[in-house]
Amino acid sequence: MKQSNPRDTNRVVIDIFDVRTGKVMRDLRELLMILQLEGLEVFQACLGLCSNGVAEKMTSTLPEWVENVMDFSWSPTDSILALFVPELGGGNQPARVSLVQIPSKEELRQKNLFSVSDCKMYWQSNGEYLAVKVDRYTKTKKSTYTGFELFRIKERDIPIEVLELENKNDKIIAFAWEPKGHRFAVIHGDNPRPDVSFYSMRTAHNTGRVSKLTTLKGKQANALSWSPSGRFIILAGLKGMNGQLEFYNVDELETMATTEHFMATDIEWDPTGRYVATAVTSVHEMENGFIIWTFNGKLLYRILKDHFFQFLWRPRPPSFLTPEQEEEITKNLKKYSKRYDLDDTDVEKLLSEQEREKRKELKEEWDKWVAEWKRLHEEDKMDRLRLREGEASDEEEEYEAREVEVEEVVSIQEEVLQD
Repeated sequence: MKQSNPRDTNRVVIDIFDVRTGKVMRDLRELLMILQLEGLEVFQACLGLCSNGVAEKMTSTLPEWVENVMDFSWSPTDSILALFVPELGGGNQPARVSLVQIPSKEELRQKNLFSVSDCKMYWQSNGEYLAVKVDRYTKTKKSTYTGFELFRIKERDIPIEVLELENKNDKIIAFAWEPKGHRFAVIHGDNPRPDVSFYSMRTAHNTGRVSKLTTLKGKQANALSWSPSGRFIILAGLKGMNGQLEFYNVDELETMATTEHFMATDIEWDPTGRYVATAVTSVHEMENGFIIWTFNGKLLYRILKDHFFQFLWRPRPPSFLTPEQEEEITKNLKKYSKRYDLDDTDVEKLLSEQEREKRKELKEEWDKWVAEWKRLHEEDKMDRLRLREGEASDEEEEYEAREVEVEEVVSIQEEVLQD
């Protein structure tokens, strides 16, 4: 995005580029003149302009309230936009969250919200759920409290649940969905030791209602970092909390390890979820570098590096397996593991045989070397006898061991004794 004129701060121009060639494909000033808005990039760009309050009235094919969009968020998997429109008309028109299908512009679901102070949207990675954090004013308008609107996107008619914490006045410090899962975590309360609560959108006894799994009291945490494969999460106290780390197993609801990376600023999981890096970037002037951990909190190695700015894992290539094949493997993992255990045993036997063969070769080489030196020693025997005037110094019986005692006076001191 660029401004067309540095002096004209109210005019914004958005260009769409072809990343393969670097050429500008379309100027949004031209696109805004098109009456029929189709395509995801165009609609996203227009909404971006609307959210900044600088776009003129959009085409009549869209609802009028779209002009007042304050924030929007794309579904990570589907052509669905979540839109937030604040209260209008001095509070006479409530705020609303709407789900809009693109490019048809069909409104799939909407929820009116009252006394809204702020709103933030969180999509689950599969696009199955949307959590909307809503801060509302109290009746006196002097303070706010927080609740969540939870949308079940894939279910019929997109049902919505309201979730309020036990203490509605708790400040929400962090929120994070489990990747590809149905659980989420919330850090809430007051620093320096807030609580961490875990919830599930479905449980064995209650598949259609959100339910709380557990609450961990008084944790030194201000950030949540799920493993890409789910199940494991790090409760982290970054930056101001000096790098407190708790590796937590959400399946078992138990702590695997509690440790520290002093002054840590960032957490990066590797794409497999087996390893995780914590880093101290140049936000701080000291302790710059990173540490590599296992998923359960075992320190592998530490690298200190001055002026360290960023840590990134190499992306994992896409799988050649279809989702159905991956699901089939997961279901029959025990069967496959037995087969691979047998393969591993065969490999271990082969390696053992190779190790034994290598040891045998080394011993034979040593014996050959010793035999060669014995032969040379025997060849030189006559020369040694001649040099030693016939003394057979090679025979141990020719030597006589004697013990000799040597006395040495260290010091002499005289004393006069008086009667």
